[in-house]
Amino acid sequence: MRKAEEMYNYCVQNDFGQGLSKKWGIKHFRVIEKNLLPDEKVLMAFIGLHNYESMTKHDGNYAYAITSKRVLMGQKKLIGENLKVVLLKHLNDVTASTGLVAGTITFDTIKETFNVMVGKKQVSNIMTKIHEVVFS
Repeated sequence: MRKAEEMYNYCVQNDFGQGLSKKWGIKHFRVIEKNLLPDEKVLMAFIGLHNYESMTKHDGNYAYAITSKRVLMGQKKLIGENLKVVLLKHLNDVTASTGLVAGTITFDTIKETFNVMVGKKQVSNIMTKIHEVVFS
């Protein structure tokens, strides 16, 4: 996968989150698409609330792509965009926890730890794929 539309459709087909709307989901993935290296391939993608602490304290929806080299996190805003990158070799661990209707996936890296909130069902789907593409 290299195109924003492909990444968004992959999320929907695999139940890896959808964000607020298809239009905004594709906009978030377009940030990732523009920043892929020429020889980089997206292995899996998902959508969730970045830096989630509570329903009122988070950085909004981001698109996430795990590639052959990095974890890319992209967010299109009304004015501008955000891009965050973690090299796979700097990823220590990925853990998950669930509640009644939602859950968090926690990425522990050399420099920081961040939480991504997704629906309860998506936690299991996303974690299974992350472990398949990153840790196997």
